[in-house]
Amino acid sequence: MNGTPDGRWSRLTQHLALGLEPVDAPRRARIAHALEVAFDGAPLAPPRSRRDPSLPAWTPQDVRERVARTDSCRHVLRWRASLGPAVDLRILDLSRRFVPRRLSIALPAAPVMGRICRPALLPGAAYDVPAGSVGVRGRVTLGADGPPVRWVRAVARRPGGGAVVGCAHGDDRGEFLLLLDAGAAAGADLILPIAVEVTVFGPDPPSTEADPADPYADLPLEATALPADPGELLRPGADAVLDGTELPGGYGPLAGPVDVECGLDGLVSVEFVLS
Repeated sequence: MNGTPDGRWSRLTQHLALGLEPVDAPRRARIAHALEVAFDGAPLAPPRSRRDPSLPAWTPQDVRERVARTDSCRHVLRWRASLGPAVDLRILDLSRRFVPRRLSIALPAAPVMGRICRPALLPGAAYDVPAGSVGVRGRVTLGADGPPVRWVRAVARRPGGGAVVGCAHGDDRGEFLLLLDAGAAAGADLILPIAVEVTVFGPDPPSTEADPADPYADLPLEATALPADPGELLRPGADAVLDGTELPGGYGPLAGPVDVECGLDGLVSVEFVLS
């Protein structure tokens, strides 16, 4: 029971502005290993006095504000007066198990219970692929010997423009890992190989060069909002942006559809060469 303290005591009350629970998209589970969640912006180098000597030399250090991570694998942003109607965040995984994302999340105008969102992260090049998974490892370049195309999206459909059976996010090296959904084949269609059509999407012109001052500046900033009813975000597929299945603004087809046959002999490798 809360009461009003007398003059001998002072009380500090903190309110949750946003709770972030990143989700492993294929497994639909909370991500256990540490991610970096920070406010969006150029990663300016910190003064020498503020560098953390305990971190390895190869770990980037900058002055962007981080969103604190708890032992439950959630990230907590506490309310403060300087927060605007939306917060722009970066979710990074230096281990490359997951492809990074930039999100602009609009906060509810009125206080609500359960200010939690669950953005899905799609598999990266170093993702721990579950046994028995079926899918495609792809790489997209501009020209046969050209540079990689950054931050593409890939979509797999059943032949003839059928239902979507898998999505992937490309990284800064032009690579993506597309795992087919568990329901990609059923009944008689379960006989392998499974035929799919893979299409690659991206901005026009494609992004091939990183900003030296900010390697994530060309990563699309995706806008979404917390619903008035927090229970809505507990339902899979309630928000296509958070699920990572909606194409960012300005993205269109770059290559494909390409016919691919996926079998049990490992992931199929496909090269997409843009002209």
